[in-house]
Order: sequence, then C-alpha cells, then structure tokens
Amino acid sequence: MKRILALITIVLMLIPAVAAGTIDGSVRFLKDAAGSSQQTGEISLAIMALSAAADDLAWDVTPDLVTLVDRMLDYQNPDGGWGFYPGEVSNVVDTAYAVVAFSRVYPYLESQKRGTVKLAIDRGLSYLFSAENDDGWGYVPGTPTSCYPTLAAIWALGENGYSYNSRAVRNAVKYVGNATCELPKYEALALKLIAYHSVGYPVSNGTLETVKELLLKGGDLSMKERAMLTYVLVLYAPWDFDTMRMLIRLESYSTEAGNLVYWVSTPYMFSSSELIATTSYALMALSSVSKLPPVKKVSNPYEMPCQALENMQNPDGGWGLGLNTPSDEKATYYALRAIDVCYPSTERVRRALAWTREAFERDANWMKENRRMSVGYYYALKTLLAYGNLTAEEKEEARELIRSVQLDQGLWGNTVLGPQPYDTALAVDALRELGVPANDSLIQRAKSWLLSVSNGGWGTYVTTAYYSYMLKPDVLTTITVLEALKGMATPEELKPHLEWLIEQRVDGGWPYWKTYYVWDENREFPGTPTVELTVRATDLLLDYGYNYTNETLSFVMNARDSGAIDGKTIEMASAIEYLSRFQYIPPVDLYDVRRALDGDTFRVVAPGMDNESLEAVIKTLNDLFSGGFLPANTSSIGEGSYIVLANFTGYPIREYNPYLKFYVDNGTVTVGNITVPTSEAVVLVPGKTPEGIVLFVLYEPENSEIAREVFTTGFIRYIRGHAMVLLLENGKVRVTVVG
Repeated sequence: MKRILALITIVLMLIPAVAAGTIDGSVRFLKDAAGSSQQTGEISLAIMALSAAADDLAWDVTPDLVTLVDRMLDYQNPDGGWGFYPGEVSNVVDTAYAVVAFSRVYPYLESQKRGTVKLAIDRGLSYLFSAENDDGWGYVPGTPTSCYPTLAAIWALGENGYSYNSRAVRNAVKYVGNATCELPKYEALALKLIAYHSVGYPVSNGTLETVKELLLKGGDLSMKERAMLTYVLVLYAPWDFDTMRMLIRLESYSTEAGNLVYWVSTPYMFSSSELIATTSYALMALSSVSKLPPVKKVSNPYEMPCQALENMQNPDGGWGLGLNTPSDEKATYYALRAIDVCYPSTERVRRALAWTREAFERDANWMKENRRMSVGYYYALKTLLAYGNLTAEEKEEARELIRSVQLDQGLWGNTVLGPQPYDTALAVDALRELGVPANDSLIQRAKSWLLSVSNGGWGTYVTTAYYSYMLKPDVLTTITVLEALKGMATPEELKPHLEWLIEQRVDGGWPYWKTYYVWDENREFPGTPTVELTVRATDLLLDYGYNYTNETLSFVMNARDSGAIDGKTIEMASAIEYLSRFQYIPPVDLYDVRRALDGDTFRVVAPGMDNESLEAVIKTLNDLFSGGFLPANTSSIGEGSYIVLANFTGYPIREYNPYLKFYVDNGTVTVGNITVPTSEAVVLVPGKTPEGIVLFVLYEPENSEIAREVFTTGFIRYIRGHAMVLLLENGKVRVTVVG
C-alpha cells in the first residue's frame, strides 16, 4: 500500500507547467514511478522503456537506469529467478521480464556493471531452462504449461539470441499457437507478436492488418492493449504509413502534468500497475521510431591542403620546389595561385611578390647574358602580371627583352640544338600576355614553325646543318605549346596533337612520358602521372570538347589522400587550385531535415497546393515542431531553409543533393535503387541550400491528399534515411526508406 500511495503522490501533486516533449516527459514519469515500485514486472518494463529512449534525450538517464538495475540485482533470488516482489518465490513471468530488461539496458552500462548484469542474465536463463516443460512453461517449475509464462519465456530467449529453430522455442511456439491464453484477448495477441518477433518467427501480413484494424476502430481496446499493439506495429512495420498514424493517435491519448507524460489504461487512477506498464509500452513504441542517429562529422571531400602549402613558404618569401629548398619562380607562381583560393593572406603575398620582383630582375640579366628564354623569367613575369605589379614601361621593356633573345631563325631555343618548341611556346605566351596581338608577324612565324615540326606532340627538337628531327615528344612540352597556340590555331590544326596527348594518359592522369626507357635495365617503364600535368591537360582538352573532369577530380583526390603530393610545392598547389573549383555540398539525409525542423525557420513553398491544404500543413508543422514555418510568396528557393511541395520536374533536385540518384523518365521516378510510377508515388528528398536545408515533397496532383497527410497525420516526425518513397498500392500507402 505504501508503494501505491507514493505513486499517487507523483501523479496527483503535480503543478501544471509548460509540457516537455512526450518522450522526455514519459521518461521523467517512468524513472520516478519505477523508483516507487517494488514489482519486478513494473521495474523491468520501465528499464526496457528508459533504455529505448536513452538516445533520444538531451540529458543522461543512465544514473537512473543504474539505480533501477542495482535494485533488480538485489531482487534476484539464489536460484537465478525473480519473484513478483523482492524475497518472493521465483516465477517464470517476472524472471523473463527481468531478463529482457537486463538485455535491453546492457549497452548503456559501464564495463564493470556489464559483467555483473551479464552474470545475472545467465543465471536468469538457467532458471528459465530449469522451469521448462516439454511444450513450454508454467508459472513456476513443476506446474502445467500456460500461455502467459510461455510467451514471456519465448520473449526472454529471443532477446538473448535464441531463434524459433531452437528446440525449446520451437516447441513453445507450437504450444502458444494453439493455446487459449489467460490474458485479455488483445494483450495476449500483442505479447504473442512481440515474442514471435524476438525469435524471428514469421507473421503474416493478414495478422498485421488485423492489428491495424483493431487500432483503427479501437472500441474494445484498453489503453495498455493499444500501447502494446502499436509497439507491435513499430516492430514489424516501422515506416508504414498506418504505423505512423497509430503512433500519433497513441501520443494523443497521453496525459501531461507539469513536465511528466503518462498513459492511463483504466478509468481508475489508482491502478498503478497499468499506469507503468502502459506508459512503458507507449514509450517503447514512440522512441523506437523517433531515434535520430548522432550527427556525424563529415569531412569535406574536396578539402585543400592549404596549411601544408603555407608552411612551405621560405623566409625570403618565395616557395621552393620542395620543403626547405631554394625559392623557385615556377613554384612561387603556382603557390600564389593556390594561396589566393585558400584564404586572404596579404602579408604572404606581399613577401612572395617582393621575392619574385628580385628574381625577375636576376632572370632578365641572365637572359641578356645568355641570349635565351628563361623559364624562371617566364613564371616571374606571369606572377607580376597577375598581381598588376608591372608598369607600362616595364611591360615594354619585357617585350623588347623577349624579342631580343631570339635565335637567328627568329625563334627561341639554344645555340647548341637550335629552336625549341618549349622555349618558343613560353616566349609566345609571354608576349601575348604582355599585349602583343596574335596577328603579329613574330607570333605568326612562331605558330607556323610549331605546327610544321610535328604532327603528334612536341618535345626536344634537334637542328643540324643537314637535317632536323624531333626527339621523343613529352607531355610537358606538348601542353605548353598547345596552351600557347590556344586561340591562334584551329581545332583541326591541333587535332592530331590533342589526340596524341589523350593517348599519353596513364592510371587516370598524365605523366611526363607515357613510357620511358632505362638503358641499364634494357626495358621500358610506365610513366608516373603528376597533378600539375594532369590538371593542365584536363583544362586544355576541355576547351576542345574532351571532358576528363570527373576522372581528374578522382585522381587529384587520390594523390592528396595517398600523400603523393606531400612536400611538392607545384603538385600541392595544383591540387589546391583544382579542388577549389568544386563547391562542397555536404551529404544530407532526412535525419538532418528532422533535426532542423526543431530549430530552423522554414519557408513553405507549395505552388500546386490549395490555400486550405497549405494552411493545414503549416499549422501542423507549428504544432509539432519548435522551428518556425511560414508560407512563401514565391516558388523560388533562396539561401535559407525550405519545405517544397511540388511536382517531380519542378526543381533541379541534383543541384541540392548531388549524392542521391534521382531522375524522372517516361512516367517513372528513380530514387536511389527504387523506380516507381510518378502517378502512384509521393517522394521525400532532402537537400542543402547555402545557408540551410530543404525538404522536397514531390507528387503528382492526383496524390495531393497523401502529400498533405505526410504533415497532417504527423508522419513528418518520423522521416529518415537518404529519401523516402510513399507508394500507393491497392488503396494503401507503402513506405520505403531509401538508404
């Protein structure tokens, strides 16, 4: 009597306050109610329910669970079983409930406590097997087989890995299939289906339809039976549209008092046993489908190694070809391009430009002395031009210097081998960047010579008094020449060289040579692709209609992740510059949408929905969630969070969720690996906007009522997966979770 009075006090002496969430409130009720109870069955059911809801709470219920577990450990008898009250003779029903409770709470306990609980479970199972008859269980060992203890024992065994193929379970399932149960009719049905589910025994769709009909009509159901049967639906058909309806209905029958929520099974408030049991089953039903997985930290797949490149800058302001190597004009040029896309770094750029100007002047003097085009001068010039760091007078001096270092043939190269495609291409490109027009006679003479010396790539060119010939073409020279001829030569003139370049591709990228010969070993080896050449080749070929973008993206990401670019300035900078082109849209799923509904402000876009339906949708959203929901005055989507109810072709879904396979074709829609007729489906797809999240609810006009009921029935509270497909079949809605 003392226990009952304590529970009455919990229920009756509540001060009305703003109601907490249903799950939160029912957890608060059960932990206090179970703490005031001494019945093994009540405490066991409360432990099951609190364990089911533990991950749904913003606070830690584990200490309360540990307190209840410790009490249950104290209640266990020397024979391994539990009685109705502590100190009473062990019985099968209460032992089975305790074993299920300990099995459910086990993952939430610390390792030391787990060992103690595991031992208690094993002792409880030993008791159950000692009490077994040939066809099932009686209430205590040596008594005739009865339905209730047999169902409870099946459930306990199923929670611990026994299937219906196990001898004891197989015989028990056969018995309860033909037995008349001493429990109320629908409570017996619910417990039987819970037990069957635990051991994997198949249940027909007809049986589940019967459960739905019972819950829909509900005239003869007690609240405990409703809670148990709803939990059954959650176990067997968690994402069924009808299951969601029944969950919302079950929640509507709850009682709120202060920050507590509970369900009353009988008209009599003092029926404490039904109060705890009913609330426990209701909470297990609601929490089983309300769980949101923990937010995963997803790394940017296009993450750029900016910090590593920044750390490679030398004290003099430039970058070397590698870490702690002398500063180099080409490396500095590439590094600055990459730093620009990483983040503003005015001081680093200032120091790099100061070093580059000094190098520019040194390289100019070298060119005057050696009468050759300098690679260092070319890249220093490109850097200074990119930052507007040359005066008009300095540009004219640069033009004159490049012209002055031509060979006698009017081209650029060296006095030993003669004109070179690489040097000539650098000079042509530099002159054009300095403002020399493409029709200049000097530029045109260089173009004609470059096109005349090869019909498939360029490399080192040898000129003698008697003949001239091209050594093995290489990718670097060929790309450099093609870049210089861009906009001057026609695609037809360049086609053989472009095709040669494509043929050099190896392992997803471009090496200096596709193969190279090692004389000492007398054999050829495949070349190693580099990020610099691969990115340059990809960009060049794209201008002529050859698209290797995705392949190169994969190559660059693999090079980054494998460490192949580590310590290599040009490689690292090329990777950064290429990855910067891809806008990162984080992966998004319906769990993300569900979380956002309780915090973001959503604009509801519904171009095809009537005003009455739209008002009902918005009212439901504001009733169910703590976010804000407003009708949008436009059909366009901005940068914030949106709910969009529209037809299947109204919005470019891939722009908002490039990870999900989605397309509409000839009257069907494909979502992930599911293809269904658009005329019979409503599809829920998540997406991202620059500053928010978007939920697309896509449907044809004939299914507008289903689209509306996604919200008005409360189904929206249970969305999950990468997408959901609601398919109309024979007048019923079947729900499929994608991913």
